[in-house]
Amino acid sequence: MTANKRYYRDVKKLFPVYLKKEKLYLNQLKEQIDEYEDTSYEELVDIFGNPIDIVKAYYDTINSKYLLKRMNLKRIVTMTCILVLLLSTLYLGYRTYSLHEAINNFETGIPAEIEETIEVVE
Repeated sequence: MTANKRYYRDVKKLFPVYLKKEKLYLNQLKEQIDEYEDTSYEELVDIFGNPIDIVKAYYDTINSKYLLKRMNLKRIVTMTCILVLLLSTLYLGYRTYSLHEAINNFETGIPAEIEETIEVVE
């Protein structure tokens, strides 16, 4: 992996929220990073700064209301996904239990041996 890709990946990984504005910012940053071909990671750090510094600088320029709104949205989406997974797991557990009970009832409902008695009617 080249130093440019590694540096960009490290910056992108530090963004807690990755939506339209962040994507535009990262695309512009990637174009700037790609202008420096054949440079080491340390040289990129000297030119642009540490990845954490880039993210901090970005969030210093962003409106705090926008940031709070996006972080709340991310939390809501995460909680919704967890709730859906939990409910799905509970439903599948219930269905598995009810099918198991139905199979047991079916197996115990069929007699293993049948005793026949023949009566002679005179």
